[in-house]
Amino acid sequence: MVAQQGRKSIATAQLEKTLPTEALFDRYHVGWETKDADLIASLHSEDTIFQLHDGSAPVIGRDALRAHCRTLFDTYDFSQMMGRRLYGHDYWVFDWTMVLSLALPDNSRFVAHIEMVDVVKVDAEGLVVSKHVYPDAQQMSAAFARAGIVR
Repeated sequence: MVAQQGRKSIATAQLEKTLPTEALFDRYHVGWETKDADLIASLHSEDTIFQLHDGSAPVIGRDALRAHCRTLFDTYDFSQMMGRRLYGHDYWVFDWTMVLSLALPDNSRFVAHIEMVDVVKVDAEGLVVSKHVYPDAQQMSAAFARAGIVR
């Protein structure tokens, strides 16, 4: 709300301190940064859906997600570069870059940067009900092809 006082405008809007989704994102992000599959799974609903939009089938259910994350962390050496975040009452959108260390066929290593966007829905209890991950398909394909990985 803006109150007019003569020629001056005074902003009297009271801003919401922090949306619950911001606090949830912070806890969730710690799980990914520390590669803690149990923490990540604990923040998802029992019937959660996790979908990496690279042609892979969706992962459905908390236990399946936990197992998927463990496999992901055991298979790939990656970190995240934080990008923009947009929060709503029951969602967040996270624009980030995966920094992925991959082996070449001669066993030397290279680092690939793959831009990603996460779209995450949250239920009334504050649990993640769906996470859709959209990678830059060209960057991902080029990185895996260079490493000799067929996906």
